[in-house]
Amino acid sequence: MNPRLQRITEKMRQGKPVVGVFVLLADSSVSEIVGYSGCDFVWIDSEHGMLDRREIYHHVLAAQAAGACAFVRVPGVEYYQVKNTLDMGPDGIIFPFVNTAEIARQAVEACTYPSDGGRRGIGPLRAIRYGINDEQEYLKTAKDEVWKILQIESMEAVNNIEQIASVPGYQSLFIGPADLGMSMVGVKPEDKPRLIADIQRNVASLAAQNGKYCGSCAGPSKRSCEELMGRGVNWMTIAQDARILSGMLSQAVRDING
Repeated sequence: MNPRLQRITEKMRQGKPVVGVFVLLADSSVSEIVGYSGCDFVWIDSEHGMLDRREIYHHVLAAQAAGACAFVRVPGVEYYQVKNTLDMGPDGIIFPFVNTAEIARQAVEACTYPSDGGRRGIGPLRAIRYGINDEQEYLKTAKDEVWKILQIESMEAVNNIEQIASVPGYQSLFIGPADLGMSMVGVKPEDKPRLIADIQRNVASLAAQNGKYCGSCAGPSKRSCEELMGRGVNWMTIAQDARILSGMLSQAVRDING
């Protein structure tokens, strides 16, 4: 297995927190800083972030060079939205709004070669170290070299979670609490945190029953991470790059001017 993925799966088996940061800013030095800080993964966001292909590529390089897994969130499950990112050699692909088992299957197929029942086109580049590695050997093991991560972030997905969790070929579910909360139409805001916590427990339990991992979003504190781990969540984002910068600077300016 990919040594970076091996490292984080070993931490999860030991019950240690696996943490990372959402990266939306274009400069790849941000991903390098996240890796050097000791984070286990970088969440490179091409769903909400304004990143072009070259910028995503440089973020993947920077994250991995700094010792972190590079997970790239793509806009959708169509194979043409995924294949060039896969050929960059990331450690994981994150799919947003996996609301049904059929979408989950499409996500897995987009990352899997036809020999394993998928639709991925053959043309690995950095994924085989630009031809230094044997391409045929890579084709045999590629399905296990990259995590397929399915986001559960709507009540539709929650209602279909047993079917989604049982789809073969993915490695982790990920509960997105912000969009999940937005989809709880008619629920009082004060009731949403409790419901989301219950959903995290349920999704984490189903993931474990199917031999998979589960991730979600925590705050930048030990307590927040421990709360999620107590619900069965294995790995978690703890911050977003732009908000780290804006939060620290705005607080500093308030303190200076106060």
